[in-house]
Amino acid sequence: MDTRELFQSAFRSLKENKLRSALTVIGIVIGVSAVIATVSLINGLRGAVLASMEKFGSNLLEVSPVNSWDLSYEEYKKIKKNELTFDDMHELSRELPHVLIDITPVLGAGRENIFYRGRGTSTSPYMSDETWLDNNKFELAQGRNFVPADLRLKSKVAIIGSLLIKRLEISGNPIGQSILYRNVNFEIVGVFGDLGSNVLYDSNDLMMIPITTGILMHPEEKDRLSFIAHYVTTMDADYVEDIVADTLRRIKGLKSNDVAGFKVATMKRHTKQLYSIMAAVAGIASGMLGISIIVGGVGIMNIMLVSVTERTREIGVRKAVGAKRSHILAQFLIEASVLCLFGGAIGMLLGYLAGMTASKIIFNQTPWIPMSAFIIGFGVPTAIGILFGYYPAAKASKFDPIEALRYE
Repeated sequence: MDTRELFQSAFRSLKENKLRSALTVIGIVIGVSAVIATVSLINGLRGAVLASMEKFGSNLLEVSPVNSWDLSYEEYKKIKKNELTFDDMHELSRELPHVLIDITPVLGAGRENIFYRGRGTSTSPYMSDETWLDNNKFELAQGRNFVPADLRLKSKVAIIGSLLIKRLEISGNPIGQSILYRNVNFEIVGVFGDLGSNVLYDSNDLMMIPITTGILMHPEEKDRLSFIAHYVTTMDADYVEDIVADTLRRIKGLKSNDVAGFKVATMKRHTKQLYSIMAAVAGIASGMLGISIIVGGVGIMNIMLVSVTERTREIGVRKAVGAKRSHILAQFLIEASVLCLFGGAIGMLLGYLAGMTASKIIFNQTPWIPMSAFIIGFGVPTAIGILFGYYPAAKASKFDPIEALRYE
């Protein structure tokens, strides 16, 4: 019996039990497709992060107040001068002109309701100054940016996203129209261009108001002021973090043993943290999905044991006419491996299509799937087939031909 005959015999046996073979394959299909789809989604998220870095610039730096979860309870209680102020920002800019290219104040207020002629919707209000638009590389589709006078006079003006215009059903030219925010009328002076969106979040519902106006309306948020800045691209990110933190500590008069109430992080640090989280999620997901593949392997072992029992007399006949133990072992191992390989191939195709589609919808990205994922997609099912098919195959190969022929 040569190799071709072994494969023909294996395929013939599987074909005779189509439903049972199909049900066995499903477990492998689910496991492999889930792995490939998960890899696609993680790479899609990575691509979205990189796209965001390219948009805002990889040399972006953020200075923000620490949160209670950033430090231990004992350290958090020791914080002195937690708030960041405009004076801190201006002093930082004056002391580090060779490091920081620009610096912009930012304050967020969570979700808020706004109204236009009785129609309302929720928005993400942000507060900043005239530098925010350029520093974030955003463009206006209509109208104008803030001007220094808006900040100095604490003007009631706003720049809004296109989604808010749609939700509020503002017809005609929105510039000059008024929206009601916290019982105060704000004049629309600008409309953002497309800020980007995906199935999880649409940035086009953003509303920006002058920070001097916003602090008066949100006194509870005045201690949450943050700064964003771009630093000289030739400088190392870690060095920039250190020098900005040290300079700000000196500005605020903190001693070496005082716990700072602020944190400094570059975009590269945020990206590293996000990648670490993605790696952890990928590891957990792979472990859970690996269990499903093992469960599929147990199903294959079970079905092969049933097949061995059903074909006891056939095995006896084969051995009686000269089939060697290695022939019987190879035949059943081939059957188990074919089931797993077939399931792996279908699983990779379904996982690839599902992952690419989901990544495009959720992150608006076409992810790159590493070749290693496809190698694993074929290699793991093959290993599962051999591992879980070996015991039934070994059991069949050890049958005594006489006893097998007597089996009823």
